[in-house]
Amino acid sequence: MKDRMAGVPVASETTLVREVFGPLGALVECGAALESVSVGEFVARHRGELDRVLDVVRRLGAFHAGSMDIMDGLGYLREHDVPPVTLLMWSGCIEEYTPDLGAPEAVRRMARTGADLQLAHLLQALVGVAALRGGDDVESPAREIAEVIGTVCVWGGADGGRSPHEVFLMWRAAFLPGLLMPSSGSPEPFKRRLREYAHALEGIVEQRE
Repeated sequence: MKDRMAGVPVASETTLVREVFGPLGALVECGAALESVSVGEFVARHRGELDRVLDVVRRLGAFHAGSMDIMDGLGYLREHDVPPVTLLMWSGCIEEYTPDLGAPEAVRRMARTGADLQLAHLLQALVGVAALRGGDDVESPAREIAEVIGTVCVWGGADGGRSPHEVFLMWRAAFLPGLLMPSSGSPEPFKRRLREYAHALEGIVEQRE
């Protein structure tokens, strides 16, 4: 395990890895809906990308094998149904809960909105892992984080997908103010590290535009 950042409360390895796997699993389910395939088909189609993403997650957090096995236990990568109510949850209830929730237009809207929301959550989780469990080098982990986001943001790309820059902007607006404002209560070392990652990611994604 890497040395944790001084002055920052300890977050358990299990907690951190689940914070990554939650939005990643949601992106699998939203992506399957956007590509109009089963989860099993989607995972098979994107198996190489998923393996690369999970490898980056493992290295960013120096996670043990047992922690990485949690993803399999959660069942996101195994064949299963994704009912409209699940997409409703991932989308933050962009649709009203009605008998028409399963209509194709509603499903696509929930899946696209859910993907947007979960991309921002995934970026936040990855930055949090790197900031809390990484060393002083920010540039290399930031590039790996950008690579992960660049991989998953185009899932369901027949519907347009997102660019890493768009995901970065969503994350910066949705998460950073609540963590960086004086009233946030975040420890100063953690704030400094978040700013370093924000600045590094900004430069990386702008170069790729």
